[in-house]
Amino acid sequence: MVQFLKKYYWLVILLAAVATIAGVNWSRQLRLESDLATLLPSDYESVKTIERIRETVGGQGNIRIVLESPNFEKLRSFADTLAAKFYASSDFNFVDYKNDVAFYKRNALLFLEQDELDSLKTAIEDKINYEKQKLNPFYIEDLFGDDGASSGDVDLEKWEEKYRGKEPTEYYLNADSTVLVMDVYPAGATTSLNDVKIMFEKTRALVEQANPQSYDPLLQVYFGGNIKNRLDEYEVVSKDILGTGYYGFTGVFLLILLYFRRIMAAVLITIALAMSISWTFGITYLVIGQLNTITGFLFIILFGLGIDYGIHALSRYSESRRAGASLDEALALWVGPTRRALATSAFTTMAAFLSLLLMDFKGFSELGFISGVGILFAFTTMVVLLPALVVLSEKLGVLKFKPAPAKIAAKLEAGRPFPFSKPIVYAALIITLLSIYALTQLQFEYDFSNLRVELPERQTVGEKTRGIFELSESPAIALGDSKKDVDEIVAAVKKIIAADTLSPTVDVVRSVYSFVPENQQQKLQTIAEIRRLVEEETEGILKGEDKERVEKLKEYLQVDRPFTLEEIPEKIKRQFTTTDGELGNFALIYPSVALRDGRNAIAFRDDIGKITTASGKTFYPSSSNIIFADMLSIMIQEGKLAVALTLSVVFLIVLLDFRSLRETALVLNPLLLGMFWTIGLMVLLGMKINFFNMVVLPSIIGIGVDHGVHLYHRYQEEGRGSLLFVLKSTGLAITMCTLTTLTGYSGLIMAHHPGLNSIGDLAIIGISSTFITAVLALPAMLQRLEKKALRKRQ
Repeated sequence: MVQFLKKYYWLVILLAAVATIAGVNWSRQLRLESDLATLLPSDYESVKTIERIRETVGGQGNIRIVLESPNFEKLRSFADTLAAKFYASSDFNFVDYKNDVAFYKRNALLFLEQDELDSLKTAIEDKINYEKQKLNPFYIEDLFGDDGASSGDVDLEKWEEKYRGKEPTEYYLNADSTVLVMDVYPAGATTSLNDVKIMFEKTRALVEQANPQSYDPLLQVYFGGNIKNRLDEYEVVSKDILGTGYYGFTGVFLLILLYFRRIMAAVLITIALAMSISWTFGITYLVIGQLNTITGFLFIILFGLGIDYGIHALSRYSESRRAGASLDEALALWVGPTRRALATSAFTTMAAFLSLLLMDFKGFSELGFISGVGILFAFTTMVVLLPALVVLSEKLGVLKFKPAPAKIAAKLEAGRPFPFSKPIVYAALIITLLSIYALTQLQFEYDFSNLRVELPERQTVGEKTRGIFELSESPAIALGDSKKDVDEIVAAVKKIIAADTLSPTVDVVRSVYSFVPENQQQKLQTIAEIRRLVEEETEGILKGEDKERVEKLKEYLQVDRPFTLEEIPEKIKRQFTTTDGELGNFALIYPSVALRDGRNAIAFRDDIGKITTASGKTFYPSSSNIIFADMLSIMIQEGKLAVALTLSVVFLIVLLDFRSLRETALVLNPLLLGMFWTIGLMVLLGMKINFFNMVVLPSIIGIGVDHGVHLYHRYQEEGRGSLLFVLKSTGLAITMCTLTTLTGYSGLIMAHHPGLNSIGDLAIIGISSTFITAVLALPAMLQRLEKKALRKRQ
């Protein structure tokens, strides 16, 4: 191997350069996908339904425009002008900002149930009879009666609220009419991020053309809605990834430069690693085709991880060269004992990540694939490409090492025992026991609002629109094939609502057919009877407020014919219109709980995620919240499995390397202690596990095992009594590797996205914990074993 690298170093470099050109070309075609549905397996019912919904109903995306002004007339005038501009544009399909009040007022009584109409009629009859009795000079009120009707205790105001409650306000306004909301629905597709960007820019352009300040200098415009939120999420994540990338690359390069104190060493390692990363993401494009919110930041993490192998390899090479070894001898050490330690370290980390391919959750499986391939390529470049680059650099004279006797002096000094081994072991034991207890206190972050991007404008839109809409949560959609299917779905959901009284999660279910009341002829007959009663019996009988209420009721009693599906307002039809412009056969199921809480989302999914109708058909409603619930369920279930699987794979590979249970336990001790300490620190700092930072746990295992592997391999090589020397040589390299990895992750702490923040926070705690246990707890344990062995010999 040494002679091959010395003779054909140029061929190795050439092949690597060709592969890098191809890798860069493919990597540039990768795109970031922020849709949560892409993180679940395609065979999940919720995913299959959401795809059908997109094909049948469309993306259901909207841009919300919030207008604010102290002058309602100017606010309304601008909204009407702006709506006209949107309707005049072929890019937009519908503007939802006002209600057909006349329709609701005309048909308000038809929306009441038959028993409610009967009760209304009875209440009016009782009120009339009571007032007539009071006009009788011989009438004496029954002071002991408990019949509300006979005592005149008939609350007509309550009935007025009931039927007038069916009549909405004309515009979507807040309580003091200073905020008006418009929801704009694009005509084209909004599935790709490019579509989203174009639609939002067109929306903003039309608002600017309408010139809101010309109507009122105080008129303010804010933008929201799921299209705008998706765009904000993408832009924040993209900026965070680029920002952390610049920070990470710069920080890691400076650390390598500081460690080796020669710019050429830093340049060579950086070149080799950059090539391996280009290969990794080139393969990612060919196999996966895209990045998601969780894997989008991996290039900087791989830079921090992969650099470790270069530091260990070049550090050992530099050490041997300065100790007087020739180029051949130093290369032999590099591709010999050093490569074995690097191989164990790389393959444990790689296997830990690749084991995640068994997971259904793509956040895990895609992370595992990209990280595993990245570690493999990083290891390959550091034991094949980097030596070839070093040979070239030595031949060109740009990389030189001066002999130094430092190693011999350090080795003699290292004969001293590792200090404070006993207190360190006991302290580690106490901290670990406390951390095991903390494991029972660790909580999961179910509130998704704590993990999403909350830009100032999004917060403002939420505050300004609070209370304007009766149903604020987005509904789940249940697709049927016919009106009969939809009617059965609605009936089945109503049964669920009626049965679930202890922990209800469903508020109401609606289809387009729900807006056409049943038994209209029967209701019209009752309404006619009430109208006749009011017109013939109340004159001169009712007085004061009761008379005023009956006069208002007369306006609603004028309805004299049923209305049809074709007559319902366009605003309602728009909710149920398919992509081909027809009224669709589907139902909207609205939740009664806030679905930003994952527990509520899971409960809502459990209640209506699978609906079996009276005819025996099964339907699977879906929505972004159902997808979120499925994702949480699978992450909680597979997160524990992923950690267990990763630990098992790491154990087997370390066992194959050392072929001793005792030595394997020693090597894995710092990792296990570090994992427990990580949990203890999380509880102490009030941190929670969430569906972003959960993916870090397998990463910490893969990274943390490296420390024990490198230290113990070097300890085996140097022999007993060498602990201080091992810490001063390999320990220093481990320190630098830890710093570079922490630098890669620490960029995420500065990210604006809370989910990416949490990844950085947990990674830094976990990697720091496993590093401390490796450089303190492991040497202390080995020192105690040395003393025990010495006592046995004596």
